[in-house]
Amino acid sequence: MTRLYSIGFVDPDRWDEGRFSALYRLFARDVREGVRRDLQELTLGKLATRLSAVRPRRARLGVRFLLDRGGHPVTAVAKMTFAGVALTDAEGVRAELSQDGDYVLRRIAGRWRIVSFHVRSRMPSVGEIERKVRRASLSPPLPSNDLLFVLVIGSDARPGRSVGAARADSLHIVGVNPRKGIASILGIPRDSYVQIPGAGTQKINSALVYGGPELTVRTVEQLTGIGIDAYVLTGFDGFSSIVNAIGGIRTTIPYPMSDPASHAYFQRGPKRLNGRNALAFARDRHDAPGGDVGRSWNQGHLIVSAMRGLRADLQRDPATLLRWVVAGARYLRTNLSLAQMTELLLAVPSIDAAHVRNDVVPGSGGMIGGQSVIKLGAAARSMFRDLQQDAVLRG
Repeated sequence: MTRLYSIGFVDPDRWDEGRFSALYRLFARDVREGVRRDLQELTLGKLATRLSAVRPRRARLGVRFLLDRGGHPVTAVAKMTFAGVALTDAEGVRAELSQDGDYVLRRIAGRWRIVSFHVRSRMPSVGEIERKVRRASLSPPLPSNDLLFVLVIGSDARPGRSVGAARADSLHIVGVNPRKGIASILGIPRDSYVQIPGAGTQKINSALVYGGPELTVRTVEQLTGIGIDAYVLTGFDGFSSIVNAIGGIRTTIPYPMSDPASHAYFQRGPKRLNGRNALAFARDRHDAPGGDVGRSWNQGHLIVSAMRGLRADLQRDPATLLRWVVAGARYLRTNLSLAQMTELLLAVPSIDAAHVRNDVVPGSGGMIGGQSVIKLGAAARSMFRDLQQDAVLRG
């Protein structure tokens, strides 16, 4: 970080007539094009050609590290405050300048590299002494351009019970197409009557009981033909705790709810949900059109709202990444490493939440062995093929 500010503000020999070519090596390769775009905001920019020096007045750096279970640093979040006086060759001409920067760094090929930033500068303009405010933000894309499919599993485990030893209360495939910057969420009703490897044909929510998230993944892969890259699993308590840890979820209630069974009592319209209310909204099926199908849509709607909230948080202050990662590491069961989870969360702003398609596979209700089930037919298979092709659901 000291090199970043030395190149960008302090050392005239490294300003390179406003090109700051040495600066790019401090950033990860996949964000350097964004650095080129925001160079004016990250450094003195064009002003460097008119200055003889910058005299630092204040420089303060704070760094926090995210450690894995082995105590190794995975991610660093740096907050830098810098202020100085810009001097020109003309005697007595000077101007105040300052910058506050938030940066996320990851260890890449043995070296720390900046992968995300949000800076706010007050700089003299090229032709004037008056300071002008400049801002720039950047988040990295996913580390691979390959399609990504994550299975989100919600367990109905009550407090004190293992989340992997109960039935699945919700199942959603989140598909991401990094090249297009598009994501899709496809819900699978929990009562879908499907073949579970080694357990026969049963409701899909039973797969979690028989073999945990691993068998649930195998069941979904067999049903859909989609290769699942990762899973995340949580229960009622974990879900509520995550929502509280990230400061709540701002969403839009699609219709009035009044359901004593789930304690969902909401008016239609925008609302910030805390953990208890978010769980109530996600569990309400008595008010939801289509029962479990409508409830599955609402759960996908919450995922989209959480993505939108994370995007806003990271664009405002990359340091908020820490609370999202810590919440996930503490309350989610997943086969993602801490580093992989961090990469995915950092990349969320590269996905436009306004274009995330949220849908639920259709089916027909019926009774088998005294149980109410949902039978998936040709329409469901068509949606699975559609999602598998490029992770983009079409209407």
